[in-house]
Amino acid sequence: MGPATAQYCRRCVDERIKQEERVLEEARKAEELAKYREMVAKSGLPPRWRDVTFENSNPNLTPRAFRVAKKYAEQFTVKSPSLLLYSPGPGTGKTHLAVCIANYVLHQKRIPVLFKKARDMMLEIRRTFSDAGELTEADILDRITAVPLLVLDDVGVDPTSQWLQATYWTVFDRRLEWRLPVIVTTNKPLGAEHGPSLADAIGDRAESRLIELCDDNVIDMTGADLR
Repeated sequence: MGPATAQYCRRCVDERIKQEERVLEEARKAEELAKYREMVAKSGLPPRWRDVTFENSNPNLTPRAFRVAKKYAEQFTVKSPSLLLYSPGPGTGKTHLAVCIANYVLHQKRIPVLFKKARDMMLEIRRTFSDAGELTEADILDRITAVPLLVLDDVGVDPTSQWLQATYWTVFDRRLEWRLPVIVTTNKPLGAEHGPSLADAIGDRAESRLIELCDDNVIDMTGADLR
């Protein structure tokens, strides 16, 4: 058929190329979705907090803190400074806003996040001292200190000890060395001259590292219990 055959064959080749491109694109999307689902599964966010976002939260409860936290999330990169949310009492929304940031970074920016209650982190590490499990203290610390965004909730609530202070120092020192941000919620003030301070709970060296990490990014949420 001469030229007609050549034209027909070129159409076949073009169609085959397009089909192969579609297959590759579908495979790429499937791989990205699998990675995203794995990232969400490893985030450590409890069921209570998984669907908490800026969009479904009331911005009028703590309007200034809400605006600052939302801006921090929207502008977040792995090079962002750390952030501390403080209030002396419970129920002011510290954890709520920290989780809003975590969910935004996790779902909108697709950046890995790890949420940990500070007490749970300590218990998990202590468990390795007596259990003959697969994970060691070093394994847990490596995971906690290497994730792009770490959220530590209720820092300073446990009775202090040399081991606890050394563990906090290790976490914050490694985050500082690798320039990785951490979001901390606490009911202990930074650098307080009178009364219980965060340094009393986690040690002067750990507090010093945290102050350097935050670079003055502190949201004071002192106020009434919103619950």
